[in-house]
Amino acid sequence: MARKKGKGNQKEEISTEDLRKPWIQKKNGRIVITILSIAMMIFVAANIIIESGDWGRGILYGFLFGGSIWLVFGGMNWFHSLFRPKEKQETGNEEQETGSE
Repeated sequence: MARKKGKGNQKEEISTEDLRKPWIQKKNGRIVITILSIAMMIFVAANIIIESGDWGRGILYGFLFGGSIWLVFGGMNWFHSLFRPKEKQETGNEEQETGSE
């Protein structure tokens, strides 16, 4: 069998700017994280309540594990913000008076 040379064999150039763009919108990401954290809370709490019958411990650990998802999300956002350049915002009022009279 002979191989055909076509577009499938050529590698496409991918710029680093394309790699830095988010692949999901922030609003959709927060919705997904909220759903996952609530599901994790319910799963952990239900398992502890079923096994030990202790409602207090089940709810406590449910909130801890559900909150840990948000802790990781916030920590990763903070970590990535260290390496992303700050976006400059134009205020439009470059000549502001201080009122020194």
